[in-house]
Formats: sequence, C-alpha cells, structure tokens
Amino acid sequence: MSDAGLRLFVVMLGGRHARANTEVHDVVFGVGTSIEQTYPQLREQWFGELAGLHLDSWMTVDGVEQWQVRLSAETPPAGMLRLYFVNLGGYVAGEFGEAHRYLLVVAADAVEAKRKALARAGTEWSKPHRDALFEVDGCLPVGPIGGLHVHLLPGAHAGIRCQSDYIVIS
Repeated sequence: MSDAGLRLFVVMLGGRHARANTEVHDVVFGVGTSIEQTYPQLREQWFGELAGLHLDSWMTVDGVEQWQVRLSAETPPAGMLRLYFVNLGGYVAGEFGEAHRYLLVVAADAVEAKRKALARAGTEWSKPHRDALFEVDGCLPVGPIGGLHVHLLPGAHAGIRCQSDYIVIS
C-alpha cells in the first residue's frame, strides 16, 4: 500500500473486560485511508472481550499546530520535533469521577509536551494532571500497514476532525 492518503487515527475503544464492573475504554492508534480500514488494527490492540467491542470516538489527524502530520516508512531524522498524545485528567467540583481531555501536541521532548498540554487543561478543573503521555510514533500499529513513522511538515492542513458514534467492530 502506498503511504499517500494514509491518515493517523486516534480512537477511543469501548468494551467489556471480565474483571470490570462497568464498560472500560482505551485510546489506541490506527493508520489507514478511512476509519473502517483501521478496524483490524483496533481489534488487535484491544485487551478486553472482543464481543461488543466498539468505537466511541475518533480523531482523524491531518495536522497539529502549524505542522502537517504525514506518515512514511522513512525514519524521521534525529533531533526533529515529535508528535505526542497526552491524556490529561482532572476533577470538576460536584461531579463524580475524573474528567479527561485528550490532546496531540508537537514538542521536542516529553517534558515540553507535558508542559504544553497542562497549559491547555480546563480552567474548571481542580488538580489537573497527566494520566498518560506517549510519543505517537511508538504507538503506531505493527500490522499490514505497519512500519510507518510520523513526519511533521510545516504547512497548512485540515487540522483534527473529531467524531463520536457507537460503532460495533467485534
């Protein structure tokens, strides 16, 4: 498959796990020309029961900040900026549970990525914190499309398109 037209997808999967009392969720990454093309990759990354596995939300990523996000089999040069996924958590007064915000940021390293993400935390939150931080390149699936790397190119882009729906993929 050619790298042209491939997009990065950040996906919120939902489903059951034998030891959980409620539905559980995880954020995983897929690569394809459409969200449907990522379903086999997403199934492989799920840790729970396959029956009832579904998408709750996904981001189609064309660019972040002033950078186009492109995928290539070529390894990015050392010292280049990297794309990071940051899962922020925090608490809203009077609400049960932890609120989350999922961000993509471009940074030179994880310390800068955390700083940039926390600066964007909700002002209504008390005790905002980082629940997870990953360099996206290290999270790309290793499958039929595997072996791809994130490349950040300066230029105009379509940004991040977020969609939410309940789509069973089991």
